[in-house]
Amino acid sequence: MLRKLSEFLAAFRATPQLVDLVYTQTEQLGHIRALLHAQGSQLNIQAENLGHIRALLHAQGSQLNIQAENLGHIRALLHAQGTEGFSTPQLTMMNPRFRRNVLPNDDAAMHKHLMAMWRSSSDSMIAYKDLLESGFRVFSQNDEDGVLLRIFSHIGLTNQYVVEIGSNCSGSDLGIPENMSTNLIVNHGWHGAIFEIDQTECDRTRYFFARDHATKHFHVTINEQSDYFSPLVIQKSISPENIDQVLRDAHDEPEPDLMVIDIDGGDYAVIRSMSAVNPRVLVIEFEKRFRDRYSVVQFDSTQFSKKWSQSGAASLPAWEKLLANRGYTLCAIGSCGFNAFFIRSDVAIGKFLPLTSGVAFDTHPTLSKVSEDFWLSPDETWQSV
Repeated sequence: MLRKLSEFLAAFRATPQLVDLVYTQTEQLGHIRALLHAQGSQLNIQAENLGHIRALLHAQGSQLNIQAENLGHIRALLHAQGTEGFSTPQLTMMNPRFRRNVLPNDDAAMHKHLMAMWRSSSDSMIAYKDLLESGFRVFSQNDEDGVLLRIFSHIGLTNQYVVEIGSNCSGSDLGIPENMSTNLIVNHGWHGAIFEIDQTECDRTRYFFARDHATKHFHVTINEQSDYFSPLVIQKSISPENIDQVLRDAHDEPEPDLMVIDIDGGDYAVIRSMSAVNPRVLVIEFEKRFRDRYSVVQFDSTQFSKKWSQSGAASLPAWEKLLANRGYTLCAIGSCGFNAFFIRSDVAIGKFLPLTSGVAFDTHPTLSKVSEDFWLSPDETWQSV
């Protein structure tokens, strides 16, 4: 047996190629062993990581269970409160106008980008259709905020002063004004004077501006009384007799960039009597149910909205006649047919195509298509002008 083994080893050593092959295979086996060892270590690390992930998922699952339980408590609380949903204080806490940590200026950034685009790409003359397509709502009742930004992008600004007569927060659970001046004031740095007959609504409006991040620093204490000076919120009944004086008392600015009037019955007489200011842009409410067929005014404010829900106490042709004599050009009516936009003719010339009442209705995307039954004839409460 030993002799055969010795003979085999002698033969093996006598074959160099076989020796090299064995050495090579041995070396390869060593590499494979080292690789398997490294992979085993890596698998151990991955297993350890999976253990951590499993523990993390378990913790997150526990957290989700807690959150689900909390949501269950909230659902039960809301159910107990009835169908009203969140309370006013809860909604106020979520309002970005009153909180610093929720990027509250995104509206302003988007507006300014849009205005820059309008300034760089607009034609020399803007038409009624262009203004209609530019409308959007921020604080306004309908699309007036966007239309106004498009107008001022085209004509520029002088004093950034707005006068708004007739404004309240009655449409908001949170005391947010629904008007055309607020967006300009809080998002674009305008100053303003807001007039309202109801003291409670004045208090709500003033309280909004006292909390809003853009205006809450504009306060002053005089004779131990704290007040806010931008914007001015003035409780006053506006009439043809006092309009000039109250405007001068608020701010002696004869040519405000913008004036908005919404008195629900007294607008026409007030504007007809006004001489203290000559705004560059004037927005007024008109009664759309007469289309462009009658030039009429309802001077008795007690009759306002008695027979239907009125959008104004003067027809669009009545406003067109009055304001043309005062040097204004009709440029647009809003998408909902509540407000008309007049621009002072010396400002509008070369920038806006003039518009007539008839064309405003004939080319309006909605009012041009309503049935004939929608239009009305004035009764005895309306006077031709």
